[in-house]
Amino acid sequence: MIKIITDSSAYLRKQEAADLGVRVVPLCYYVKERNYCESFSDQNGNFIDLLKSTAKFSTSQPNPSAFLSCFEEELAAGNQALCLTISSRLSGTYSAAYMAARQTESKQIAVVDSHLTAGGLYLLIKEAKKLIDAGWQLADIARQLVVIRERIRIAFSVDDITPLRNSGRIGMVRMGVGTILNVRPILVCQEGGIVFDRTVHGDKEIIRALTDKVPANAQDAVINYINNSKLTSDLYNVLLEKHPGLAIKLQKLGPVLGIHLGLKVVGLSILVPETAK
Repeated sequence: MIKIITDSSAYLRKQEAADLGVRVVPLCYYVKERNYCESFSDQNGNFIDLLKSTAKFSTSQPNPSAFLSCFEEELAAGNQALCLTISSRLSGTYSAAYMAARQTESKQIAVVDSHLTAGGLYLLIKEAKKLIDAGWQLADIARQLVVIRERIRIAFSVDDITPLRNSGRIGMVRMGVGTILNVRPILVCQEGGIVFDRTVHGDKEIIRALTDKVPANAQDAVINYINNSKLTSDLYNVLLEKHPGLAIKLQKLGPVLGIHLGLKVVGLSILVPETAK
């Protein structure tokens, strides 16, 4: 049996992880020098109030030993392990998983850099599960996921670009963005990194910019959010109106991405059909 292992930035609910047979390795974050480990998206407690404090925050990738323990347990149970991680350009998590896999010296483990996170990583996990259920071999699945990840698009907007600037996870964006006159950036995930797409004014333009990313024949989408319920519900309704056949999942992000993106983030991930690449 092939078991999927991922990190908490996929933001699976606890029952979803159980249904998909996915093991989740937590990312960690620090508030006032206290260490917390992220969990399933519905098991992170009242982190919103915690992140509203004026405390200094930081995040950290899992230790290779966390992945090693998962790999060894699956190998001991006679399983193979398929590990899908947050993009290596956003975190050192892929490196930690790769190092752990090498320590086992087993060919029954495949570690794939998703080039994605959040809803995009979730969509890749779903595609991996389909391939497993269809009887694909581990090595073939790993190769195919590298192809499929290029068909997953992520676009999002934040109300303050400063955390991303400070983290070094995005290049320079002019200073007015996200700070004055209701100017907001639209950002996209490209080749595993975050790049600036355009600026917009207000929620209506954010919704228009995000929905413009969805091709007419798209079938799966994920809306990510934390504490921006009106914008999230408005985006959901516009997407349903424009794409009645689109399956849309609402997925709440957790504290780790909240630290880097802010509580007002809203994002859209789409699996694009091959003909719409």
